[in-house]
Amino acid sequence: MSNKLDVDDLIKWLNQSEDEAKATVAESGATADPFYDGVLSAIFQIREYIKKMRKIDDAEGKADQSWIPCSERFPDGDRYILVSFENSTMPDIARYEENDEGGTFYPGDDEKSYSSYGFFVNAWMPLPELYRREEEQDHETD
Repeated sequence: MSNKLDVDDLIKWLNQSEDEAKATVAESGATADPFYDGVLSAIFQIREYIKKMRKIDDAEGKADQSWIPCSERFPDGDRYILVSFENSTMPDIARYEENDEGGTFYPGDDEKSYSSYGFFVNAWMPLPELYRREEEQDHETD
């Protein structure tokens, strides 16, 4: 069983909580109740936070799925990436290493650079996350 809370379930719960708080205030006949005003304010803040996080997730998802030209920026040197070449149509998995003289792209774990093989990297993108079955993902969070 997963401990994850679905965002849509959270929003439903927030809506129910808001309705209950408003109904309680209406039943009491009070014009203002500091406790329920705080509850409603917290619900509003949580909704705003969820909206912002969804925007960030959408932007990151798009960024992770598009090519980044080398003329724009180079990747961090601590991970594998997918590279495109100006003189080949097949992308490849690579790594990028920097030294005092600049940076170099290498095929996978190879010690020779792409340029030594005559290939010139023109763009790169992060690799997608590894595929895992739903049960494996749920098990990792338990």
